[in-house]
Amino acid sequence: MCGPETPSNLPRIGARVDLPIGNLLFLNPSNTSSSHATHVRFHTSTQLDSELLVSIHITGDLSKPLADSGLLQQFTLPIDQISSSDSDSDSENEYEIPLQESVSLIVGEGIIGRRVSMMTRENKEVLGEGIVGYNFMPTVRRPSL
Repeated sequence: MCGPETPSNLPRIGARVDLPIGNLLFLNPSNTSSSHATHVRFHTSTQLDSELLVSIHITGDLSKPLADSGLLQQFTLPIDQISSSDSDSDSENEYEIPLQESVSLIVGEGIIGRRVSMMTRENKEVLGEGIVGYNFMPTVRRPSL
């Protein structure tokens, strides 16, 4: 997984990008072991007032300007449909949308290792960038006795 190893109530499936504003989980809800994601889920505790534009870039090099990173796929998270899961002020907001095209969750042809940027759709203010990583718990092999 890309990002800190912190306890999380998020499922350990698909691929994940941790951003300062929240995280994106690419998954296939009908087949959690699939190597293709059909949906993206966004979790945030930040109060948002603008639709978000999410871009998956061709490269994974965060040292390059965004304009030089190419574009693999782009989608919008309509903020008016993000729902709060709790009623208190520290609530997590969550939104899930189907992707127009499924994305491969492998290295090379897929999205693993690629740069993702998130910005406000209205004024194109970049809210965060990260790299897509696997989001699963490794299988622990026990030595045979």
